[in-house]
Amino acid sequence: MKDIISTRHAITGRVRFRVRPMLRDHALARRIGTGLEALPFVETVRPNVACASLVVRYQPGEAHLAAIEDALYRLASARDTDTLACIAHDAPDCATPLCQCRACDATRTGCNPVKPALRRFVAISAVLGGVLVSGPLLGIGLAQTAFSPVGIAAAAFSLPLFKQAWQQLRDRRFTLEMFLGASCMAAVFAGEALTAFEILWITAGAELLKAWITERSRKSISRILEVSSHHTFILVDGVEMEKEVADLRPGDVVVLHTSEKVCVDGVIVDGEALMDEASITGRADFVPKRAGDEVLAGTFVRQGVIYVRAQRVGDRTYLARILKMVEDSLENRAPIEGVADRLASTLVKLGFAATAGTWLLTGSLWRAFTVMLVMACPCATVLAASTAVSAALSAAARRNILIKGGRYLEAVGTTDTVCFDKTGTLTTSEPVLARIVPLSGSDTERLLARAVSVEMHNHHPLAQAIKQEADRRGVAPEPHTVCEYFLGMGMRAEVGGSEILVGNARLMERHGVDVAPAGRRAAPLRRQGRTVLYVAEDKALLGLLAFDNLTRPESRQVVDRLRQGGIREVVLITGDEPNTAKELARKLGIATVHASVMPEDKAHIVDAMQTRGASVIMVGDGVNDALALTRADVGVAMGAGGSEVAIEAADIALVTDDLGGLVYVQSLSQATMKVVHQNFWIATGSNVAGVILGASGLLSPVMAGLLHIVHSLGVLANSSRLLRHQPPALAAGTED
Repeated sequence: MKDIISTRHAITGRVRFRVRPMLRDHALARRIGTGLEALPFVETVRPNVACASLVVRYQPGEAHLAAIEDALYRLASARDTDTLACIAHDAPDCATPLCQCRACDATRTGCNPVKPALRRFVAISAVLGGVLVSGPLLGIGLAQTAFSPVGIAAAAFSLPLFKQAWQQLRDRRFTLEMFLGASCMAAVFAGEALTAFEILWITAGAELLKAWITERSRKSISRILEVSSHHTFILVDGVEMEKEVADLRPGDVVVLHTSEKVCVDGVIVDGEALMDEASITGRADFVPKRAGDEVLAGTFVRQGVIYVRAQRVGDRTYLARILKMVEDSLENRAPIEGVADRLASTLVKLGFAATAGTWLLTGSLWRAFTVMLVMACPCATVLAASTAVSAALSAAARRNILIKGGRYLEAVGTTDTVCFDKTGTLTTSEPVLARIVPLSGSDTERLLARAVSVEMHNHHPLAQAIKQEADRRGVAPEPHTVCEYFLGMGMRAEVGGSEILVGNARLMERHGVDVAPAGRRAAPLRRQGRTVLYVAEDKALLGLLAFDNLTRPESRQVVDRLRQGGIREVVLITGDEPNTAKELARKLGIATVHASVMPEDKAHIVDAMQTRGASVIMVGDGVNDALALTRADVGVAMGAGGSEVAIEAADIALVTDDLGGLVYVQSLSQATMKVVHQNFWIATGSNVAGVILGASGLLSPVMAGLLHIVHSLGVLANSSRLLRHQPPALAAGTED
């Protein structure tokens, strides 16, 4: 029995199971959820029947976890025992059809809904195409009665709809599948099998598209989890030996060199290095690390060599836990009630009422059947919403904006809160030399020349900013003879017989340079959130260099336009230091700031806002934003400079890093919803007219099909207007 239930991931207070019998079984999922929630120490239960996944949050304790597992086995075993036995033995020749189709095959081939959906769509297309061309091309007239080959084929293809309808009827839900299945069978027995195939073809196409999107998202999640190197080196008896990352154990001493990615959470036992922690904290500056400091998986060694004693490895590292939360958030995201769902519900109610009413009032089954055919084709759901959304997605793609589904497009236009990350989102990820402050009679050009002469061979981001500014001003470096690098402090070089220092206050103090006279000039720069370096020549301070991350020129206009579009609150959430964050917020007119926060803190902030009733957009670009991106109602990632994790976790990606795309998406969303509702009235109005004509005997089944063509063309024409949607223009921004 335990073979059919496995623990896929577990951390303290949270566990994710794979429950194979639960695959696409909504009734069993509800029974299991209700049973587990009855346990006093269980907080939440979230089933996902598409992949037979079950996430349980509980009060920590080994006894609690054991009780949850026992209860889960008992609840799952309350189903058909033959089916469970077949699944448990993974028997390919099981005689139970349910097991063969839904369980055993799923365990052997994985949860991939695309192939069966594609086979069904191709088969229906082939039969429908054969029927349509047989008459005009071959001169063969095919019967469409219930017992003709075409009628039998239509009935066979309608069986899956009946299975879904039966399951939904057991769950006391009345949905579109029930109405479509009944309409198909009615068409077959009325000798209109071709009409049934029309309904089946549209339905199969929609299912194929849905399955393809689902599988693509699942594969994207798999790629997200591949964030560490496959092999590394560990220290064994003083010798470096290669070892697979998957085989690392707590206590191993991992050796990490320049440009390597950290693959464990641990403590440095020897060595020192500059660490790039932007993927975790979002900070653009490199952080010096020495013996005794902690490092996290997913960060990079930018300069130096360190020996790290592993404390957490594999799926217990901080980064792995964050990404597992991302995966589960994507799998179990709360559904947003879209326009298409509301239209489907309306269509079902109208269809049942119109068909029954026609039969009761006229006593004519033929007229009732005509009305049923008028209402059977799901134009209001498949066309009214989907064509508008497809046109909008296409229009966005032309502007290098990728939107991963219509519900995210819909939600953008109705949200009232937007949260921005700082580095890489509102600012560029690379620092720039913002201010040059000469002292002691020096001048700007001489100060910059001395600095670039020292930093000309350094690859640190601040050194690159100095070189870029020197190139822009036409300042050429002088050759240096001696060059020393001091980790986390700066550089020393000999230029033209003079000792030049470029670095922070610690470097100056180490070489006997008094920085106190420059304190009054440096303090306001630091309050503005800028990084300050000193430049000294032969123990005399020449001046200051102040660095900043360049604010995107469109940032202020984007914030203002989002407010005009309905956003009530703009929030800055960043791992950067408070001074830097507050200065940027002041420049952009953002009132609420959360600084120095870790990735899970960003997610908690988003959760807290949603608890207060806010609908939240989160905009970010790094691994540190990924969890918040999935927790928000809509996650938006900056594409070109953003991490793959953030892009995959987000619902919308701005591929070219143009923040103005967010304003365009908001505007496009609101325009799309207007078109969807217009399409609804086009489709519904023509259906109402068709019902009246059909009930009065003035519309035949053939004319009902023509009616679908006419109002479908109207819906398509109206939706195509979105392809020409223009965003509101943004004025050029200014820096202060």
